[in-house]
Amino acid sequence: MIENIEQHLQVQYPGRWGQLPQSELERRPYRGARAGWRIEIDRQTLRIGNVDHLVVTIGAHFPNSQPTVFAPQAGTDFRWPHVEGNTKLCLIATQCAADPGVRVLDHLVAAKQLLGFSKGKCDDEFQREFLAYWKHRATVRDERRQCISIVKSQRSSRQIVCYFDAGGRIIFGEDRESLTRWLRNWGRNPSVKEIFPSGLLRLSRPWIPEDYPEIGQDLIKLLPEEVLRGVITAGRPAPLLIEVATATGPGFAAVVLEGAKEKDLSNGFRHITRVPHQRIVDSFAARPIQRIPVARADEAWIHGRDHNPAHLELMTKKVAIVGCGAVGAAVALLLAQAGVGELLLVDSDSLTTANVGRHPLGLNHVGLNKASALSLVLRMRYPHLSFESAFPVRFEELTRPDREKLAGADLIVTAGIDFDGEAALDAWRIDLPRPPALVSTWVEEFAAAGHAVLLYGKQSIRPAFDESERPRFRLTDWPEDAGALIVEAGCGNVFQPHGVVDLHPTVGMAAGLVVDALSGQVPDSSRRYWLGDRAQVIEGGGTPRQDFDESRVLREVPW
Repeated sequence: MIENIEQHLQVQYPGRWGQLPQSELERRPYRGARAGWRIEIDRQTLRIGNVDHLVVTIGAHFPNSQPTVFAPQAGTDFRWPHVEGNTKLCLIATQCAADPGVRVLDHLVAAKQLLGFSKGKCDDEFQREFLAYWKHRATVRDERRQCISIVKSQRSSRQIVCYFDAGGRIIFGEDRESLTRWLRNWGRNPSVKEIFPSGLLRLSRPWIPEDYPEIGQDLIKLLPEEVLRGVITAGRPAPLLIEVATATGPGFAAVVLEGAKEKDLSNGFRHITRVPHQRIVDSFAARPIQRIPVARADEAWIHGRDHNPAHLELMTKKVAIVGCGAVGAAVALLLAQAGVGELLLVDSDSLTTANVGRHPLGLNHVGLNKASALSLVLRMRYPHLSFESAFPVRFEELTRPDREKLAGADLIVTAGIDFDGEAALDAWRIDLPRPPALVSTWVEEFAAAGHAVLLYGKQSIRPAFDESERPRFRLTDWPEDAGALIVEAGCGNVFQPHGVVDLHPTVGMAAGLVVDALSGQVPDSSRRYWLGDRAQVIEGGGTPRQDFDESRVLREVPW
């Protein structure tokens, strides 16, 4: 393979290449390479200037990895697009199955094209990948201090607010109320005095590296007066959020301006309140600023990276989940990840060690009520959503005000609850003037099949059950000695001996039906069912019914 590469180099660059000695391959940035070559380049063919050679290396896994091209004279200051800090060039990958020598030549051609970019092309690349280059040139690189923004892209400069957490991280929010709510969901408890004024500066175009601000004045001159007065305060850092529109969508960056201390500013004045604001602003002007990357945590980014318009509708929806066991809790997690704006959780049981293998909650929640613990976990994972209502009781024990909260939901999910609870909720629901939609979901023995029923209006689920309180549309039958229900030692509780993986086709089906119903994709009442492994049912002593004629398929039928 190395001989093949060198044959191609000799044809394309006769007399202008040489293999790197092993001693050089053991140094940075080539350390770990299997082989490498230096190729002489006519500097007149490259616009970058001062580059007269390239280095190409292959790693231990080549040809199942990419050749790497370096421009050692290109500098490490990110003055040229797609040249990384170790002078490695970021190039388009070639196909691993192609001829090794041809691949190396293709990478060298791409490298020369990159280093020959015009000024306009360079600026376009810097602006298109503004966030990457801002991160490269950040003065604060510790990811634990990366700022977080829950601000929505609104294409305008304006006043916003911010919070400094104990680790020095800055969180930006649109206003005091929404940021405080988000922080409390996230496990913080900020006081009113800990939420500070800040500002958002929207640029007309992304900066290129040579335009990045270095001192306070570089930003002060860009800020509207009302933002400037709110943000620049004596004795306190001034964080600012920068919004840019790139070719691939909006992006955010942050800067922090530092000014003089209060005691220095108040020299010659009776009190800091008598110091002219311009004097305070001037103290920020000549000082170096901090450039910090920003991680977006607004809902448009969390639920689709700005490319999921459906989240806008889901954010307005409210879903109640009655039954927060292994199925219900997993459905709740998926609905939160999908971006459903508010979840109400109902369950009277506490988590036990026996539940941990199948339940999204872990050992650290054993002994806690499932609904309450799930609410806390989801609140911290998705602080932009609402999980305020958790009821640690059975549905039948809910108070009238609590039931009124459920009545205000867009949809109610019942997940694996007993028939008594299902019947009580069904009777209450269809008696409401405007009943929420209902999705009832459960699995059959061994989770060999699963169901999710969607009902609208005053349609009742009761006709689906026979006189023995079993679903009429069962898909499997099992003999009594099949072991479908096992009694726990000592307590008399019974459980179904299936694992968490067996549950998840039904969980995904049920969550998908909820999302489809909320977004208007399923206009009429219907039933979806999951068929697992038919052969496994038979091997386990069960009997598949007529509709269980395939394995591992999902079907939908009218109600």
